[in-house]
Amino acid sequence: MKIVSQSPDELVLKGGSTQGIVVGAGLAVAGVLGGIFLRQSSPYAIWIALAVVAVGILVILFSSSITVVANKASGQVSYQKKRIVGGQNSTYAIADIFRIETRKQWQMQNTPPSGNQGASVPQPVLVAQSVIVFKDGRQLPLDHQKTSSTTTLGPVVLMGGQGAETAIAAQVATFLNVPFQEIAPPDMGMGTIRF
Repeated sequence: MKIVSQSPDELVLKGGSTQGIVVGAGLAVAGVLGGIFLRQSSPYAIWIALAVVAVGILVILFSSSITVVANKASGQVSYQKKRIVGGQNSTYAIADIFRIETRKQWQMQNTPPSGNQGASVPQPVLVAQSVIVFKDGRQLPLDHQKTSSTTTLGPVVLMGGQGAETAIAAQVATFLNVPFQEIAPPDMGMGTIRF
């Protein structure tokens, strides 16, 4: 999510998924090329290639971008989620917003092998997502989940990159004059270092 424009009365946010379109196109091209070059090697190669192309097309069709426009003069928040297949346009009253939250949690993701290791290793990755929480309990995501940038030094994983998501969500809360809350992830159970 990024702030596209801000004035005293209006704040425009955009968060999008050009990454999803690029990944989907890459899968579709890889499937076509795999089918062309591997069709003679195995009778199943063409079916696997077709499956990769189909997954690529689905990724492209369901990638979405989010635009949020908060207008103090009208007292409304306009929410638009665009995708090639379907979409969502909604309007909400600013007075109905309870708070803005940034939620962080740990997810296990496979990392590519490094050095002499032959298999990928699952490692914890910190992900964050900012949401609008309404007084009636409804929730509206401001953006897609963001994965932190990681740096691995042997067995130690250094996390970073979550500050921008939190700072923008706090700025939105300040603009809307509602509370901001950052929900920290639970401890991974890795223990603490004691001296």
